[in-house]
Amino acid sequence: MTAAYGIARSARTAVSTHVGRPGILLLHGLTGMPSEMRPLERHLRAHGYSVSVPLLPGHGGTHRELLATTWSDWVSGARAACGELAARCDTVVIAGLSMGALLATLLAVDDARVAGIVLLSPTLRYDGPSIPWTRRLLPLAHVVPGADRLFYWTEKPPYGLRDERLQRLVTRAVEAARRGEQTEYGLFRTYVGSVRELNRMVRLVRRRAGAVRCPALVLHSREDTITSGANAEEMHALLGSAEKSIRWLSGCDHVLTVDLQKHVVARAVTDFVAGLPSAARRRA
Repeated sequence: MTAAYGIARSARTAVSTHVGRPGILLLHGLTGMPSEMRPLERHLRAHGYSVSVPLLPGHGGTHRELLATTWSDWVSGARAACGELAARCDTVVIAGLSMGALLATLLAVDDARVAGIVLLSPTLRYDGPSIPWTRRLLPLAHVVPGADRLFYWTEKPPYGLRDERLQRLVTRAVEAARRGEQTEYGLFRTYVGSVRELNRMVRLVRRRAGAVRCPALVLHSREDTITSGANAEEMHALLGSAEKSIRWLSGCDHVLTVDLQKHVVARAVTDFVAGLPSAARRRA
C-alpha cells in the first residue's frame, strides 16, 4: 500500500526512442498513482531513457473504481504498458514499487523483452511496525457479507515516509478528504477487497518467481514501517535470476521513490540499467 503524492497522470513516454537502450517502465503501488514515481522518472529521463509511467486500472479515482478491478486487471494494465514501450525500444527494464514490484516480477516471467527488474520495497505481506494487529485480521472479514466494501483502514502517519514535509502534506490531504473536500491526491483508504486481490497476486508470485531469469535488484529500507525486511529477503530468495542482489537503505521508509533517499534510489536504478548487457550483446 502506498500513499499517492500528486495528481494522477496517464502513461507517458519520451518523444524519442533510443536504439540499443532499454525503455524503462515504472509501476506504482496499490492505491498509489504515477506521481509517486515522478522523481525517479525525472532522473531517468535526464539520463536519456525513454520512460513509461502508466496509471494502473482502477487507480486514480474513487474506491468504487478500485474495488471494481482485480489483480488480473492490474497485471493486464502493466503488461499493455510494457508491450507499448517494448514496441519502441529494444528491451524493457521494469522498476516497481511495493505492489508494483510484484507486477514487475510477473511480467519478467512472461515477457522475454524484459531485460531486468528493480523491486522497490516489495510487498508480500503488510508486517511493518506501523501496521497494527487489527489491520492484519481484516482479510479474515470475508465471513461478513459485503466486507470487501465495508471494511477498510485509513492511512496514518508516517504514511511510509521519513520526510516530515511530505507527512504534513499527506495529513492535510487526509483531513480534507474526511471533510468531503476535493483534493489533488489519491486514495488513503485500503479496503479488504483490494487486500484480497493483492494476496491472490502474492500467491501467484510465489509460484512463478523462480522462472525469472533476467538480472534483478531488490531495494528495501531497514526502517520500512509498512513491510519488514523479511519481504525483501523472501523476494530475493524466490527469484530464479542468476544475477540478483539486495541493497539495504537507511534514512527512508517504504515509499523509496519520494522519500529522503530518493536520489540514492534513482542513482541505484540508473546504475543497474547502465550495467545491463546491451541488446546487441544479448543477441550475439
